[in-house]
Amino acid sequence: MCKDDIKEGIKDGIPIFLGYFTTALAFGLLTRSSGFTFVEGVLTSLTNFAGSGQFLMMNLYNGGAFLLEIVLSVFFINARYIFMSASLNARLKNRKSIIGRFFAGAGTVDEAFAVASFKGEKLSYSYLLSLMGTSYSGWVSGTAIGYMVGNILPEIVQSAAVITIYAMFASLFGNEVSRSIKAIIVVGISAALNSIFILCFGISTGLSFIISMIVSVIAACFIYSDEEVFLNE
Repeated sequence: MCKDDIKEGIKDGIPIFLGYFTTALAFGLLTRSSGFTFVEGVLTSLTNFAGSGQFLMMNLYNGGAFLLEIVLSVFFINARYIFMSASLNARLKNRKSIIGRFFAGAGTVDEAFAVASFKGEKLSYSYLLSLMGTSYSGWVSGTAIGYMVGNILPEIVQSAAVITIYAMFASLFGNEVSRSIKAIIVVGISAALNSIFILCFGISTGLSFIISMIVSVIAACFIYSDEEVFLNE
């Protein structure tokens, strides 16, 4: 392993570490207020490493969704990582290492993908694993400390952690709208369908979310042109 690549990966990963750490504090509080034990809360971040997906998971869990509904919802919202990993895989210096490719794929998240994508040269496993490992440590440690901080915070403050999912998705939505106003149409379709399924047909929260998401994604394929899709990438 190249020491220079490791140092560069850690250096590039520190800003992501800081951002993940602060967000994960809220997630740790959310797991505590949802009735998870410390081990369960930390294991959630250890085995998932998917910020928005984990907040969605907890929201569905608190809403009484079935396990299969939660699994499918998180899978669909994190499906983009499959394509991100494939993109980075094409730029690896040595693509013969199955173990290296596995860990590089498992650690691919939005911010790490964005940083790695701006690298003009071929990517080494040393760099990618250092970058992703630094990011991962910020998310896991933030979750652990957030949960422990709950010991000294009033119950009302811990319960308020549930609003972090709405703040996160509002931020993502605002960023997408700034690039294309068509995002409002897609989100509107999803929100309208989700409301109709729950309020009019009595469909469970998890299942209505899955159906609404799939339909809105299909609708987006017709609303967005190929040029707009590539531009947003």
